[in-house]
Amino acid sequence: MTLDQVRERFQHVNGDHPMSPEDDAYVRAHFVEVPDPDATLDRMVAGELPLPSYLLADGTPMVPADYLDPIDWAGGLDRLRAWFVDHWPVDEQDVADEEWVAYLSGQYVCLRSVTPLTIRRKAVLVEQVEVAVAALEQEPRDTNARGSLGEATSKLDALELPMTGYDRLRFAGPLSREVWIDEPRRRFLTPVDPPLPVRTDRLVLRYPEPRDAEALFGYYSDPDVALYLLTPPLDRRQAEAEIRRRLPAPAGKERGVNLILVVELDGQLAGDVLLMPKEPSYSEAEVGWTLDPRFAGRGIATEAARAMIDLAFDHYGVHRVTAQLDARNARSAAVCERLGMRRESHKLRDFWSKGEWTDSFEYAVLAEEWRNVP
Repeated sequence: MTLDQVRERFQHVNGDHPMSPEDDAYVRAHFVEVPDPDATLDRMVAGELPLPSYLLADGTPMVPADYLDPIDWAGGLDRLRAWFVDHWPVDEQDVADEEWVAYLSGQYVCLRSVTPLTIRRKAVLVEQVEVAVAALEQEPRDTNARGSLGEATSKLDALELPMTGYDRLRFAGPLSREVWIDEPRRRFLTPVDPPLPVRTDRLVLRYPEPRDAEALFGYYSDPDVALYLLTPPLDRRQAEAEIRRRLPAPAGKERGVNLILVVELDGQLAGDVLLMPKEPSYSEAEVGWTLDPRFAGRGIATEAARAMIDLAFDHYGVHRVTAQLDARNARSAAVCERLGMRRESHKLRDFWSKGEWTDSFEYAVLAEEWRNVP
């Protein structure tokens, strides 16, 4: 009888909507059956504990794994409400009372852990998203707003569950994650490739093509070139696979955010360049380059890297570009210096590479500094 009452109350709060097999599978992956049902269900009916988060298709009530933990944290069931509302300031007790009612409804299914702290945390982060989005709607290149939005959506991502199709029915709209994480990221934090190719005085920077595999193999197989890279020298099949990995995604297919281009000089492939926008706000990017030794000493790496940094600031709207390199790589360090980048750190034996701990340099340049580079 008590179980029937719980189900009746659940449907009164959430409506009578079907649970699909996919919904059931999701709920079983993230929630558990009611612990100690004889006592717990009675407390649900009495309004002392939250209603179930879900009812499976067979009517089984499901709750978060830490469902009963707040009783211990509060010091007993009779102190649960007072402990809960005490998480809000005295001047926000009306909000605390509203949240207590919402908590008892069992509808905070967006949260991985349902506690007063996570409920308050979500409210603060949602407000941060709203403020950042309003600023970005006025100025999409506002790097402070992008940083704030990146922080808020990243923290919400860690706080929230994905939810399921059933939730669309009971909440009659988009899911919390879609509203506060996915859509703001799509609108303001998703890097879009620039128009290509990019042309400089001497060079053409373009997407790689399958025909580039042989040229790529030509210098990535060189042990001297690979010495300061993350990978060992490549063989032909590995070079072909690397080209396939770098090919632009077909229309309609999601691709990564990194921009990897090959560098042509007079129709010959002379190297490649990379721009990596950094999560979560994509307001910072890392630039990198690899040059065929046959073209060394002609300023090609500097010219290609300069074009990529221009893209970072002018197209992607980042506020800072960095370069990370092996401290033994004197040629790349010289490129950074010629570009007007600052060496910000020399880290001692911080990076494990090819069987040994190596030193690394970090160079950087800010947008305002780049505009003043001659």
